Amino acid sequence: MTDLHCHILPGVDDGAVCLEESLDMAALAADSGITRIVCTPHLRCEGGRPSLSAAAIGRLCAQLQVQLDRAEIPVRLLTGGELLCLPEALPCLEQGLIPTLGGSDYLLTEFPFDASEEYITGLLERAHRYCRPVVAHPERYAAVVRNPDAAAEWAAQGCLLQLNKGSLLGAFGSRIRTTALELFRRGLCHVIAGDAHGAERRTPSLHNLFDYFSDRYPPEYLLLFLEENPRRILENREVLSPQL
Repeated sequence: MTDLHCHILPGVDDGAVCLEESLDMAALAADSGITRIVCTPHLRCEGGRPSLSAAAIGRLCAQLQVQLDRAEIPVRLLTGGELLCLPEALPCLEQGLIPTLGGSDYLLTEFPFDASEEYITGLLERAHRYCRPVVAHPERYAAVVRNPDAAAEWAAQGCLLQLNKGSLLGAFGSRIRTTALELFRRGLCHVIAGDAHGAERRTPSLHNLFDYFSDRYPPEYLLLFLEENPRRILENREVLSPQL
């Protein structure tokens, strides 16, 4: 399986704080069946430049991959980033300065959690000129909690929607879980990802997710969101729509 959203690079954001924690996260991921992780550190744009360059992310990924191989942890790392999509990020997008998911046309984007539906919709329309946005954790935005149809509008624009494993399991509270489950049931989910930040909190392990869904959906259905569509994204292909 492939995790398209993971803060596993050590010491660059609010994810893994050191190499040892990165290795522990990778081991947890591998133990639950994950074989590929896209490294997606938080990115902001100020002064026309991203807070972390694509070249720097590539170097950090390569360095961590060496350590994973030495520890015999069977996980392959790919480059990416999670862009905080604000108006000042658009020039960076236009210049191609933001690392996409595995070098594809797909870009993981997030927004301020209290942003209005109109604000997010407008930025997505503008960002779509330069990339194919993958909206990170739409269920966590207040606008979607108030009106889940907002996520349907973004999907209709051609954006992909990535739900967090933790949201589906209640890690962010009951309202966000209810929203995540509603989006999932309505087919407003293209990818499920860990959005892992550590080895003890918000981990990359998928065991609990499979435990929760095993009595509700066939395993191949869940794999659409954890393997088939992530693979298609990394191969720069169209994703499949969920159908039971």
